[in-house]
Amino acid sequence: MIDIEDVSFKYGSEERECLKSIDLHISKGECVLLCGRSGCGKTTVTKLVNGLIPHFDEGELRGKVTVAGMDVAGTEMYRLSQKVGSVFQNPKTQFFNIDSDSEIAFGLENQGMEPGRIRERIDETVRQLRVEGILGRNLFEMSGGERQLLAFASVHAIDPDVYVLDEPSANLDRDAIDQLRECLMTIKRQGKTVLIAEHRLYYLMDIIDKAAYMDCGEVRRVFSRDELLALPMGERKEMGLRTRTAPGRGRTWSGTIPERPVARTWRSRGSAASSRKERYWAM
Repeated sequence: MIDIEDVSFKYGSEERECLKSIDLHISKGECVLLCGRSGCGKTTVTKLVNGLIPHFDEGELRGKVTVAGMDVAGTEMYRLSQKVGSVFQNPKTQFFNIDSDSEIAFGLENQGMEPGRIRERIDETVRQLRVEGILGRNLFEMSGGERQLLAFASVHAIDPDVYVLDEPSANLDRDAIDQLRECLMTIKRQGKTVLIAEHRLYYLMDIIDKAAYMDCGEVRRVFSRDELLALPMGERKEMGLRTRTAPGRGRTWSGTIPERPVARTWRSRGSAASSRKERYWAM
């Protein structure tokens, strides 16, 4: 599904390469963690996969990146975006609207989807992710965690085969991280391919299939989940990896997502949200 073959990259304004001879294969349905110290190249690898490199970030690129059978460098971004969805560290950087319903619908509208099907797809998305509480909301009134869930839902609505996430938990509290984890578990069960760059490890330990440890622009080692779990604390600290235990819990994740009832509430705040709700949920 994702093949990065002998890839090196140097940003246009820099003298040194930030990636050096990267090789990484990710199979369909795998969830792979990119880990390592800040500045090791994790974010740059995510940009190789979603096409921001080379289509937006200028620089010197060598090697080949293939995603879902497409040569990333030779494929237009609109085609890549149909197969690859991205969730960034700061969700505000990827919003195009001021109300949540419009934001979820935005990518579907760009694909030329019929309004009736848009309504169905939004309904499917919020039901599958259990995020009914984000509907009918003004983005300026949403918390950071709610905005991150909205960004995730907006990507999920498009139904890409590949998800790329760059430090998605960076600005989230524990409750919001729990919700993000549930969303990741959902797409994992759906067989989606996931590449996630993260510093926080604890909430991912029963989701990932393997972890690529990066240092100074190189993939130094690829661990299976069990190998990563077995690393002694001293070795993890030397590698710059954070704890695999949830703060305040004293344990790693159990792997079980508690069931919770789905409250189908369609809330509306502000005229824009109200107008959009009437458009897509009017019967």
